[in-house]
Amino acid sequence: LRVRANVLASAGTCVRERERSRRMAMRRASMEEGKTAHDVEEPPPAMEDVVEEPLVEQQVKLPQSEAIMQAIIRSSKPLPMNPGGPDLPNPCAWPTRVLQQVSDRLVPWRWCRWIALAIFVGALTARVVLIERQFFVAYVLAIYIFQQFLLFISPAIDDDELHTMESGGEFRPFVRALSEFLLWQRSFCSTGAALLATFADFLDVDVDGHALVMYFVLLFFYTMRQQIQHMIKYRYVPWSGSKKGSNKEKGKKDETYDV
Repeated sequence: LRVRANVLASAGTCVRERERSRRMAMRRASMEEGKTAHDVEEPPPAMEDVVEEPLVEQQVKLPQSEAIMQAIIRSSKPLPMNPGGPDLPNPCAWPTRVLQQVSDRLVPWRWCRWIALAIFVGALTARVVLIERQFFVAYVLAIYIFQQFLLFISPAIDDDELHTMESGGEFRPFVRALSEFLLWQRSFCSTGAALLATFADFLDVDVDGHALVMYFVLLFFYTMRQQIQHMIKYRYVPWSGSKKGSNKEKGKKDETYDV
């Protein structure tokens, strides 16, 4: 009985192994059939199809920013300067351009410009003294020019930044809040406007000229005192001195202009 049981057990094991081998063979065959169906190569495209493909697809794709720049360069249509609405002609464009061209030509003639301004101010002063009127117009002009002069001798940076510049030993030129050319330009235009205003009788305000002169002198000295204290506190001067150890060649002139 034991021998018979062992024979039956071994026979059952052989049957199971044979069934497992048959299933593995069937699964392997099905997988090979699936690969064969997927690996079928498509026929190569005809030469005519290759020739007819657009050239745009064969070009190298550029990044978005470079593509935009290339489109702007190749485009012959002018870009709209006012995207929010239609481009309207600017009536002040031509006078502004002419004024800018004249200003650019006057920049190198520094001494001539200031001599012309001095003559202009002298003519205004002489007219006010001769007619003995329009003292208020002259006072307003003096206050305006003095305010522009304060901007000229003031730094363009804030007081907090001046604190950080005290500790550093690096040479830093003085940067003005108002350039020399703008000071002259505003003074010249305001003097011309004041000279024209002296011919308008309705602008003549009845005031005491001596009182206005005294008030302006007091205001001048008080404001300049505050400005000098500010310079001493933050250790700066309203001009750019030459750097130590810089070029000291004789006859060498500084061709830069404060515009």
